[in-house]
Amino acid sequence: MKLNVEEMNLLFLFDTSSREAAIQDILSRLPFVEDAELEDICEQTVLKLEQMTDEEFSALDFSVYKELPVYFKAGS
Repeated sequence: MKLNVEEMNLLFLFDTSSREAAIQDILSRLPFVEDAELEDICEQTVLKLEQMTDEEFSALDFSVYKELPVYFKAGS
């Protein structure tokens, strides 16, 4: 299952220590999302994560995001 750029950008803001952690982190914050478009992206990202295997998730490359300044990151 491929994630698009928007989904990868969104996912980087959450706990990516595991696929399940990412799903739970997104779902726990979803009630606080006030923007309909962002809510849709969150929901489609969760659906893709649920269809993905743990091996596929662990193969995601977040290295490009680690080089960018982060203004909000889960756990910070």
